[in-house]
Amino acid sequence: MVCKMLFFDYRDGEKLFFEKNQLDNYEIKFFKHGLNKKTVRELSEEDLEQTNALNIYIPSILSEDVIKQFKNLRVIATRSEDVKHINLKTCLERNIAVVNVEMLPKDCEYRIVQKSIEEITSVLCGCKEFRIV
Repeated sequence: MVCKMLFFDYRDGEKLFFEKNQLDNYEIKFFKHGLNKKTVRELSEEDLEQTNALNIYIPSILSEDVIKQFKNLRVIATRSEDVKHINLKTCLERNIAVVNVEMLPKDCEYRIVQKSIEEITSVLCGCKEFRIV
């Protein structure tokens, strides 16, 4: 299974991480801008139908209207501690997992954040086997 992820609010270093680290079972599209009521209208019907995961940052505002545009969304990963920019009620109603980063040390590199988000997302999207040890 391929997990289709739309990656918003990216910085050049973050995109470089994904170019250097091949992620099996992922199809990723990058957007410099945030995701919101206006920018969701710019996405293709295919993106709205097939996207399993969204990777966002604080400038993205995921209201109920935005979330409901995605037909097969399984997980929203935010590269922030705060989740106030995501309508959690809608996520709960639609069984969409929300993953955020908690209290990262100031010297933590974005690579660590991206790797952890990639691992969690792959499990939640069914792209990777998961086992509790």
